[in-house]
Amino acid sequence: MPTEPPPDLGAATHRSRLALEHVLANPEDDASWDFLAETYAEMADEWPEWIVSQHWYDSPVRTGLRYSTPASLALEVGCGTGGATATLAGHTRTLIATDVNDEMLALATRLPNVHYVVSDVRSLPLHDASVPLLVGLNAVPHIKEFNRVIAPGGQLLWCTSFGSGTPLYVEPERLRTLLGPTWVGEAGRAGHGEWMLLSRTP
Repeated sequence: MPTEPPPDLGAATHRSRLALEHVLANPEDDASWDFLAETYAEMADEWPEWIVSQHWYDSPVRTGLRYSTPASLALEVGCGTGGATATLAGHTRTLIATDVNDEMLALATRLPNVHYVVSDVRSLPLHDASVPLLVGLNAVPHIKEFNRVIAPGGQLLWCTSFGSGTPLYVEPERLRTLLGPTWVGEAGRAGHGEWMLLSRTP
């Protein structure tokens, strides 16, 4: 467990948290989606160095994967500059890592089994019910699209590096409720953050 305190990101009133709440309440709020994309595009150049300074950044992903069912294909949404991508790449044969910002993706380390795709989480480049494992770390969920692409019996691993101190934070039980009654799972803490692994019942 970390001995140093997590960074204070002013999450409760962060501009990203406010925009996130808008899109959760109204997934058709294009202005808030655009604002989120622009906000993180602005931070692209400094993002890789900042992640390196956060030694427990992907700990929730590492821990959550231990409870997941092995999958030959995984989809990562909101991958940014790749803070969790290497961890995920070591867990699956093929990883599709997506982000809406080509500025972020351009800075991600290229790995042989990872396909990097510029893609909006509202319109993922996969067929219906084709994804056995979808993973997000500090990402923005799109409930309708997740329910479209995740296969029956598939899993969703949703993680935050700093728990409720993460600007892009959805309380785990709230996310499960938003996804609907066909989803069940478990949640826990790792490092400074939280993970939740949900399975879609067939």
